[in-house]
Amino acid sequence: MAGSISLLVKSPLQTLMQAMRGLDTDVRTEIGKHTKAQAQPIWAEATRSQVTTRLQTRLADSARTGVTTRNVFFRAGGVGKIGKTPLSQLARAIEHGAHPDTKVATRSRNGKEYTRRMGGGFRLPRSRGYVAYPASSEAIPRVASLWVQTAVRTIHEKLEKVK
Repeated sequence: MAGSISLLVKSPLQTLMQAMRGLDTDVRTEIGKHTKAQAQPIWAEATRSQVTTRLQTRLADSARTGVTTRNVFFRAGGVGKIGKTPLSQLARAIEHGAHPDTKVATRSRNGKEYTRRMGGGFRLPRSRGYVAYPASSEAIPRVASLWVQTAVRTIHEKLEKVK
């Protein structure tokens, strides 16, 4: 799987995950809120730095982050449309490419079904992706560091308020 960090090795993230289990819900919620607010620009910047075509720009513009108490998610291609087609239907071909000779079943305005070639609208197939996968390799270390720093700062602020 592209872009993930293992917590099997002793690391600050493993310590954070263990500490998060004992925190109050409001503290965990605040950590998630602050992390998401700061991770979104990092992910958006990382995806936009990988763009080379207009279709890839649309994919990068749909970059979103999600934060739970146990994970940070990077998403791209789930929001928006290109013409009348939802971006989610084209995201795989934009990210990983598509062979130009691939046959696609489609329907004319009159309702007649026919097949056509995919054409050269997408780049050639590449399993490592063109936008989101390289961007995740760039963004994951930054967001992981940010997450630990945000959690430590938030916990420290909550402890200071208690005293």
